[in-house]
Amino acid sequence: MEPDISRRGNAVLLKGLIRDASAIRRICACLHQTISQRGFSDVVLDFSECEAVTEAAMLPVIPQIVRYQEDEGILFRLTPPRRSDLYRLFANANWSHFIQPDRFDPTPTSASHIPTRRYKSEAEAYTLLDEVLRFVTRGRSVGPDTLRAVEWSLNEIMDNVLTHAETDAGGFVQATVYETRIEFVVADSGVGVPASLGLRDHQFALRKAVLEGQTRNSVSYAGNGLFGTFELARVSGGQFEIHSQNAYLYYDSLRDESSSRRVSVPLNGTSVRCAIGPRDASLLSRALRFHGRAHEPLYDYMERTFGTEGGEMVFAVKEHAAGDLGSRRGGQRVRHVLENMLSEQEHVILDFSGVSIISSSFADEVFGRLFAELGPRSFMSRIVLRNVDPTIDGLIDRAIVQRTRLTEQQNR
Repeated sequence: MEPDISRRGNAVLLKGLIRDASAIRRICACLHQTISQRGFSDVVLDFSECEAVTEAAMLPVIPQIVRYQEDEGILFRLTPPRRSDLYRLFANANWSHFIQPDRFDPTPTSASHIPTRRYKSEAEAYTLLDEVLRFVTRGRSVGPDTLRAVEWSLNEIMDNVLTHAETDAGGFVQATVYETRIEFVVADSGVGVPASLGLRDHQFALRKAVLEGQTRNSVSYAGNGLFGTFELARVSGGQFEIHSQNAYLYYDSLRDESSSRRVSVPLNGTSVRCAIGPRDASLLSRALRFHGRAHEPLYDYMERTFGTEGGEMVFAVKEHAAGDLGSRRGGQRVRHVLENMLSEQEHVILDFSGVSIISSSFADEVFGRLFAELGPRSFMSRIVLRNVDPTIDGLIDRAIVQRTRLTEQQNR
């Protein structure tokens, strides 16, 4: 079912599948007609009959809604989807909150995605970047190059908003971890890429923006943020999409599809969606090449979060896993972090200072499974436990024994 987006009075009606580039522009057109042409200051967004909604279609629209709210005093009212799963999605993704903040409270990070977050300063961007990376490392084992790729590209695109968008409204970010990719969307309601590059042809501006060294001020800026992000998506087998003003550019490496188009309805600002594919041990050296040389990012989330001055990687259990110690799901999140640490370091130290109890299911999910995964010799040399309470030590030993027996039975 294709998107059916129309307006009736002060209501914008959104039906069917709201998930692609055409949906973004149709929503923008209906908002412009309802507010700027018809003069309504009270707008209803009716999603009651929509069948599917994606962050790729929704997040570019959120800054437009917030701009109308804050700059023009427009009041938006949301009619949520009738389908219970989509109702929850709107709430969990914070779309409901940004559309009608007086009715819907903001939602914290969930197990499957970072809901839409807003940032307006470098400090807020830095905090949000770390929140996304913490979420990614707890969601799955991704490999060091993939994690650094997400860190570098998201940091660059978020910084572009603060540096080039010329808007006090800041930027909006949403991130999701899928089985085969890590995806984020960054959107704003600023001046847009064409104006930032000083180009009148909007389609040409987007095509030029993903080339190396494109900036209006080569003295202060390298102009490689969009280029590097595009290359990381391309080389990793992912996707890249950018909307700005009267053009958009799309690339899908899995389908070997690429397109750029001029469109009649503008998106006032910029939206970038990047999907980085699965583990790739050489992703950075192949994708981030500036002036013919491989670029090594200077910052590293894992090192600054878990690294010590002595070069060790220490997972402080009380600090990083306080809310996870009582469940198997919490153990799964911690195990993913440890797997990501082990992909970078020969051994990892778990410091149990201040921790007096863990559940048996947590012990099995972390230590039982890591023992089975690494093998006895590798586990003993690579997993170092410090300051462990005797009760916890006993739970860990029992979990390893039980997991070993279960593995032996399954292999018979």
